[in-house]
Amino acid sequence: MLYFLISAIFIAIMYLEVIKKGMPVKRWVMLAGVLGPIAWCLFNLHYRRALLQGVGVNACIWRP
Repeated sequence: MLYFLISAIFIAIMYLEVIKKGMPVKRWVMLAGVLGPIAWCLFNLHYRRALLQGVGVNACIWRP
């Protein structure tokens, strides 16, 4: 029961974060429902790698 509550909370959190960062919604929300808090770490890693791949390692990035 606690696992489902935590997963539901992380689905809501991931939905808001995915919309904010412009990543594919359906994939990350489903992953958050299955993995819970682990999906948050994977999302941040994936976003950072995609950002560095698109901009470059030596670029200056403005993130408010």
